[in-house]
Amino acid sequence: MKQLIVAMVIAAGFSAAAWADTYRWVDDKGVVHFTDNPDRIPAKYLKRVREIPSAEPPPLPAQGSPPQQQQVSQPQKSAGPTLPGGLSEEAWRSRFTVLRTELKKLQDGLPEKREALNQLRRKRLIYQRTQDRVGYNEQKEKIDRDEARITELQAQLAALEVEASRAGVPMGWRQ
Repeated sequence: MKQLIVAMVIAAGFSAAAWADTYRWVDDKGVVHFTDNPDRIPAKYLKRVREIPSAEPPPLPAQGSPPQQQQVSQPQKSAGPTLPGGLSEEAWRSRFTVLRTELKKLQDGLPEKREALNQLRRKRLIYQRTQDRVGYNEQKEKIDRDEARITELQAQLAALEVEASRAGVPMGWRQ
């Protein structure tokens, strides 16, 4: 019987911790962070914190134990509608547009650069001049940089899609 009571007290303690409020903030890089401990929120992000209340209030403490009062400074909630990820429609559209515009510009420029590389390769093979070899190597480096940047932008765009999905951003805002 004593074991049952101890088990119930322990289970009640864990369930109270499970219903703690969650705090959410977005850092300068756009990374979304969550915590249930307001002391772990960096000071510079305190104004950006949103409290996500638990689904149900925690159960009352057992009789005989003193009630614990914990003061938590709650961020001010705006009276307006909540924005997905804390950003407006214009901000989400802008983030997607910037990445897609640069990506398209690089992808559209690659065929011309590859054609120029082929011409330089032909010159290098025919004339065997140093300047042709230097020009070929420079053009090859430009193409390699563009391809690396395209890969980086695609990864950023995929990460932004995941972030937008998690934040509940409507599909229309992502175009």
